[in-house]
Amino acid sequence: MTTAIMHRRRVLDTIGPLLDTQTRPIGELLDSPRRLSTTVSSPIDVPGFDNSSMDGYAVAVSTLRNAQQRHDTDAEGSAHIVYGPIPVRGRVAAGARGGEVAPGTAVEIMTGAPLPAGTDTVIKIEDTQPGNFESSEITITLPATETGPHPGDFVRSRGSDVAAGAIVLRAGLMLTPAHLGVAAACGITALEVQTLPRVLIVSTGDEITADAAAGIHDANSITLGASLRRLGVDTTIITVPDDPRALLDAVQASECDLVISTGGISKGAHEVVKLAADLDEASTMVFEPIAMQPGGPQGCGTLAGTAWVALPGNPVSALISFEMFIRPALLGLDVDEDPRETEYHRLLGGLDEAPPSGKLQVRRAVMTGEGLELMGGSRSHLLHNYAQSTHLVFIPPAASGAQSNEPGAGDRLKTWKIT
Repeated sequence: MTTAIMHRRRVLDTIGPLLDTQTRPIGELLDSPRRLSTTVSSPIDVPGFDNSSMDGYAVAVSTLRNAQQRHDTDAEGSAHIVYGPIPVRGRVAAGARGGEVAPGTAVEIMTGAPLPAGTDTVIKIEDTQPGNFESSEITITLPATETGPHPGDFVRSRGSDVAAGAIVLRAGLMLTPAHLGVAAACGITALEVQTLPRVLIVSTGDEITADAAAGIHDANSITLGASLRRLGVDTTIITVPDDPRALLDAVQASECDLVISTGGISKGAHEVVKLAADLDEASTMVFEPIAMQPGGPQGCGTLAGTAWVALPGNPVSALISFEMFIRPALLGLDVDEDPRETEYHRLLGGLDEAPPSGKLQVRRAVMTGEGLELMGGSRSHLLHNYAQSTHLVFIPPAASGAQSNEPGAGDRLKTWKIT
């Protein structure tokens, strides 16, 4: 039986050739994750100049050392030195550049403002008297130390975050908001990222096109459509009855790069995707059961001249299959890279049912203060339990008949957080 890893490689080989690269303004990358295609270096120093990290006063340390000084003790008994009075000459606001500051004087400075020539440190306004701006002179109270105030106190030095020429983003990164922020801070306005194929979601089955008395509501197109569009995928949704010719005609009439279908690939008499593959002599579709529960029936290849990934029809099976196989392929991840952050958590109470022999079981759970609590059973139609869950839990395959290999209460299991 094909393992989940083997099938993931097959899906990656199907979807991978559809991925391309494109240079996009970073403002267009805010809504969905993208994989960076090229390594990026900063063209500038960040920050681009020495600037203040506090609202206060820019001054030279030599001015303080040469000023009048007296020793003081506060109510807690801590020793301080009071410097001054020191004349104040002007103000430097963020976005402005001040003139050179004369020895023996200070200048008001706001957070982010460039440190003017003639100064090398910043004093917080909280450490001054009278403690408000627009005073003609100030005194400064600092803790008494052997070395006194230091050049660079409360100063963000040029290039202290990023030096010009330094690599800030490496090819292959999944871009996070922080990555985009770094690019913007470095003056980078566009990034080369991986593009995504146009996807046609096809929900198959007479049951979703029948009248209310015999039909069911289509949840698959909604769950998969939402999952794809949150990745930024251009998505179209259609429903097709159990008519293989109608299925082929609908796909051939579309302008898609990839078909993701649900249903029609199991062992029934009306498996429309399998029947369509029989009609299409050029089809390369492979239908094989996967050693996974839920999500056993799977198909992958080309059909109707289009790359195609066929998922099971039960809604939990389809959604878990998307997370396991399609999401990582669309993100360009290799089979040893997880599409979601991997965590290990304790399982409360052990398993409520024995895992299938030789199959990876993917369960839904809620994270509590004590650990993971399984939600519902393993059956693939329990979408409400999925919606109530916070994590997918991976129960490793057990050897046939080896009940002792089953995870028990307190065991830490691999999980993905559901988002």
